[in-house]
Amino acid sequence: MKIFRDPITHFVLIGLALVALNAIWNGWQGEQGRTIIVSAAEIGRLEQIWANTAGRVPTGADRQQIIDQYVQEEALVREAERLGLGDGDTIIRRRLAQKMAFLVGDETKIDDPTDAELKDWFADHSDRFAAPEMRSFNHVYFSPERHGSAVEAAAKTALDQLRSGAEWKELGDPFIQKRSYAAVPEREVARLFGPEFAKDIFRLGKGEWSEPIGSAFGLHLVRIAAIDSAAKARFEPIREEVLAAWQDEQRTNAKRAALEDLIGHYKVVVEKTQ
Repeated sequence: MKIFRDPITHFVLIGLALVALNAIWNGWQGEQGRTIIVSAAEIGRLEQIWANTAGRVPTGADRQQIIDQYVQEEALVREAERLGLGDGDTIIRRRLAQKMAFLVGDETKIDDPTDAELKDWFADHSDRFAAPEMRSFNHVYFSPERHGSAVEAAAKTALDQLRSGAEWKELGDPFIQKRSYAAVPEREVARLFGPEFAKDIFRLGKGEWSEPIGSAFGLHLVRIAAIDSAAKARFEPIREEVLAAWQDEQRTNAKRAALEDLIGHYKVVVEKTQ
């Protein structure tokens, strides 16, 4: 028939065929999107997570609960994606970026260093493994709540008494923590009393009661009982610790390089702000 030889007819028929194929494809895709497959590998992974948390292997009822929870979560995630609920959500973006950051560079194989390489690295980073200076001290505490504006005067009076030979344990106010500390590094003192207090007492010499020193709690008179100097670390006794630190640094560097390579595949345009 002449109508079937007309180019316009061919064009229309091809168009109709494409529309039909597109409808079939979208329908198939829709069916696939509505199918939640819980693979054996996924069940094994979820059971391992459950066991690590619960401290025991899941039973049959536990396993069904694990599967039900996974299916529920998967359905909710798919519906949220379908509705575009995650678009522009800062928290979701950060979580996805965080998860991707764990994956970036993880496949990089890190060869073990030779002894010479590890020793050279240790020599450049030996301060990381040195034992810090530590101090043992006693302190007499004065509470701002109890003494108010007279707290410094109370501390000064007690200091005169201490320097005259008074027993330190009989002076000052009750303290919520200990009044004597043995061999503590500066970072621990800072955690307990605040960084400024820690800096002040690590400037003190041994044996004499200090002037009043402020902390997060109030005022203190402090006497250093012993000073343990910082000690340099030796390689052999801590070789495994050094190797672990070296490997951690290599992994960090590998991830950084992988991330820089990933970003390099993108064109970054920063628009000017007003």
